[in-house]
Amino acid sequence: MNPMTGRLLSAFIPALLGVIAACSTDSAQAQLMVQMKLQKTHYLSYEPMRATVTINNRSGHDIVLGGPKGRSWLTLDVYRDGQLLSPRPSGALRFSPVLLASGKSIVKTVDVARIYPVADYGSYSISAAAYFPPLKKYFSSPKQRANVTDSRAFWKQAVGVSQGRYKLASFREFSLHEHRNSGSSAIYVRLREVKGTRVYCTFSLGRYINVRKPQATVDSQNRLHVMHMISPHIYSHAQVSPEGSFIGNKYYREVAGNRPTLTIDTDGSVKVLGGVLYDPEKTKATAYRAHSAAELPPGLSPR
Repeated sequence: MNPMTGRLLSAFIPALLGVIAACSTDSAQAQLMVQMKLQKTHYLSYEPMRATVTINNRSGHDIVLGGPKGRSWLTLDVYRDGQLLSPRPSGALRFSPVLLASGKSIVKTVDVARIYPVADYGSYSISAAAYFPPLKKYFSSPKQRANVTDSRAFWKQAVGVSQGRYKLASFREFSLHEHRNSGSSAIYVRLREVKGTRVYCTFSLGRYINVRKPQATVDSQNRLHVMHMISPHIYSHAQVSPEGSFIGNKYYREVAGNRPTLTIDTDGSVKVLGGVLYDPEKTKATAYRAHSAAELPPGLSPR
């Protein structure tokens, strides 16, 4: 062989192999596209951390998503400050095999906080991965960042919860917290054991404007009531059960300085005095209602 030809081949063959490898990688990556999106970036400790995972089948044929050796076909990788976390003993993902047609997508919502210990302060990196049986490999989504912090409670109250006729009542504590995220504030409720470390729930009651101090009390059935301002002159009255379930809320509007306030009746029930009931959806519909020609200002006519 000509020495010049040998040198050319020695330079060309590795480059060619690299191109082939790159093309193989691109082809493999095109089989499944996995995307994961968190609801937000900043979380309060013990708050649900829901991730929406979308898997798109780009393989060109129908496939059955199923995990290897009976394991789940959808998994999560969660890192805290660079350290890979293990799922809770009872929190491993379990998704049954499912048919995914060519060109179609499947969407799954997962609460990361139920599966992994992400209540500690810190920065978390999270990605989702879907198993592709034909190639016997997982395809991963880009990583998403989540920051977890906590805030001091500005209100607390303990309540007793019956455990049955022949058992002692357990004592739980409601607390309220303010949490800022992207320039706005939200008010959070947390329910935990008085003696112990168990946290039953932590969730947002919605937007909070720190102009008027929120009101909070517990009724005769140990339900939490919270009245707080959500926008100028508009208030939310939210209720939470002693088990930590959100019961619902109603909205009130302040009229001529008459603000809605919570009061406790003689029978232990909680009532709202002042203000008027307010329906945001009805107000929105009225604001965007189409006007007739007769309602137009003088001098204007419809085109």
